[in-house]
Amino acid sequence: MATTYGTASGTEVPDGREGDDLDESLRNVELAVRTAQRAFDEIGRCNQLLDTAQESGNEVIRELEALLLHREHAAVPALLDRLDEIAAEVARSEADRTVVSRILFGKDDEPADHVKEWEVPRLAAEDLPRIPTVHDVEDPGDSTLEDMWERDRELTARQHEVRQERTRLVSDHLRTVIVRAVNSFRTPANTAVLLVEARRAYALWTSCIR
Repeated sequence: MATTYGTASGTEVPDGREGDDLDESLRNVELAVRTAQRAFDEIGRCNQLLDTAQESGNEVIRELEALLLHREHAAVPALLDRLDEIAAEVARSEADRTVVSRILFGKDDEPADHVKEWEVPRLAAEDLPRIPTVHDVEDPGDSTLEDMWERDRELTARQHEVRQERTRLVSDHLRTVIVRAVNSFRTPANTAVLLVEARRAYALWTSCIR
């Protein structure tokens, strides 16, 4: 028996829901793929920024070494400002990386390290060799005027040596702190603490060379 338009009796006509469900599934898959691609692109951007920051930081280290060598203390704050700007940009980028990693993997890319004490070397004025004074010179009591002059010359020479050593120790410390700060860009919390110590080290170094 034939029906209207030749459709066999008892045949079910699809209502289109299965096709709609399939289309929706495909759209969801496509959306997930696009989201993952954007996330990986964002991680790539973070990696590129980190590489660029490392190069800029290494350039700052080279400039700092020249300034320390020639005792050009007035130009150092500008370098420290540049490091602060670079570190702030990296910190924002790493915060983005954390969000993206949570989207992709459901957790942070890498656990944020706490600031380790050994990673932030400290140096204060009291840690430096003390500059000798006239009270440190032994007085034989009945010295001649020539003996007194000789003691003064020896004291002046010793004071110069100690000042040189103090300056060397502080400049080495400042460079060490800056190098660690640049190498710690991947962990912004460490970088921030190291850059604070760098400011303190700069002030101490300035006091030594003036």
